[in-house]
Amino acid sequence: MAARLATETVQTAAGALTVRPPRRADGSVLYDLVRSVLAEGRYFLSHPDELPLDAERSVARLVAEDQRDNSVVCVGVLDRRVVGLITLSGGRLRRLRHVARLEVRVAAEARGRGVGRALVGHALMRARANPHLLKVSLAVFADNAPAVGLYRSLGFVEEGRRVGEVREADGRLRDDLLMALPVG
Repeated sequence: MAARLATETVQTAAGALTVRPPRRADGSVLYDLVRSVLAEGRYFLSHPDELPLDAERSVARLVAEDQRDNSVVCVGVLDRRVVGLITLSGGRLRRLRHVARLEVRVAAEARGRGVGRALVGHALMRARANPHLLKVSLAVFADNAPAVGLYRSLGFVEEGRRVGEVREADGRLRDDLLMALPVG
């Protein structure tokens, strides 16, 4: 099991953000956060009705993921309210164990105020301290300028682009940008 870092408080434009591991008691709150971000329909491939698990099993999966020796899960709390969730899911196959896939979910009202940057920064600090991880990768819609800008400012570089990878309900095609950052 990877060493778990202690809870950290980071100052953001939104205020003091507590970054900590997920807890089983977070169940419905984290599930609701993920559902609300997915409901916006702009940033993720899946829709809320495509979530396969209920809140209790969903948070149990996150807690278990954080216990894996090549994964990191962080929850962001602002004014006693959960406003963010970061997952770095390490590869399960031997040849991919050194790569963690990053997913970021931040409540709409907390975006643009340093919360995402603080959460990703904390997760990257944990990834760099993890001897099993050498690389963090992600996929982001190429037209999500705020997210792409954040990742570039943190050192992520573009590794590829999947042109027309995602088809929206109105038939519009969107590109998926592949980015990565060495951490080992």
